[in-house]
Amino acid sequence: LHLIGRQLGAPVAAEIARDLVVYLRRAGTDPALSPWLMHRNHLHPAVHRVQDAVARDPAARWGSAELSAAGCTSPRNLARLFAEHAHCSPLDYVQLIRYAFARQLVTHSRLDLERVAAKSGFRSAQHLRRVWSRWEARPPGASR
Repeated sequence: LHLIGRQLGAPVAAEIARDLVVYLRRAGTDPALSPWLMHRNHLHPAVHRVQDAVARDPAARWGSAELSAAGCTSPRNLARLFAEHAHCSPLDYVQLIRYAFARQLVTHSRLDLERVAAKSGFRSAQHLRRVWSRWEARPPGASR
């Protein structure tokens, strides 16, 4: 795909990649689309750089200055690029990735909620619960 992208352009490589996807079977309780892949169906390199940086270290301090530095652009331009290409704000994306990371920890570890919140980049367990409620009706403890 990299070679195709270099020869024919990124849009052609993306279209071929979509055709080559083999969909995995999933359980009925699994989300239709992984939070790690949501808002990634675009080709803008600055937005991808920010998304990759956040996915590598969800617990890092991701203020507007840090996010725009990762994307090599200004905070205002980054917000515009995210709205146009990812269809969400940079903060919404950070919260989504932190939620996904916290969900993995809640499901696959015995850490208490305070430690899960700290490892995921949330200020407190209460902050984690508030963000969690955006995507799930049940509280984090019910996912264990």
